[in-house]
Amino acid sequence: MLLLEQARHPGEKIRISGGGRCNFTNLHTAPSNFLSANPRFCHSALSCHTQRDFIALVESYGIAYHEKTRGQLFCDGSSRQIIDMLLEECRKAQAQLRLGVRISGISRSENGFVVVTDQGEFCARSLVVATGGPSIPKMGSSGFGYKIAEQFGLG
Repeated sequence: MLLLEQARHPGEKIRISGGGRCNFTNLHTAPSNFLSANPRFCHSALSCHTQRDFIALVESYGIAYHEKTRGQLFCDGSSRQIIDMLLEECRKAQAQLRLGVRISGISRSENGFVVVTDQGEFCARSLVVATGGPSIPKMGSSGFGYKIAEQFGLG
């Protein structure tokens, strides 16, 4: 497993979220809270890994948290705890993390996908794109995820 990240440090958006305390999930997450051209996708995705699963993971790392308004859960300490937890989970899964990678294109291939970057091309049978929205351009946010979705008929 390979994770490509354009930021120089992992979890930069997590680090700044919630004023540095990281709003890491919501108790009331449900398919009805999402808009999608394929409403069944949310049911499928959220049934595979629920907010309760993530809360159990947070608790297994001894990360203290509290609930704010409308079911929002925040770390009592620092968002760094969530970043460290996710990095440890990557290590356990033997996932390789490459930082500072600029992706210039993605295409389908016979065996899956080809991702073209400033550090070469990477081939994969499957691909997950997690770009976030264009909300914080200083953090590297852009409309790239939307362009990828449109390219593959998901826009």
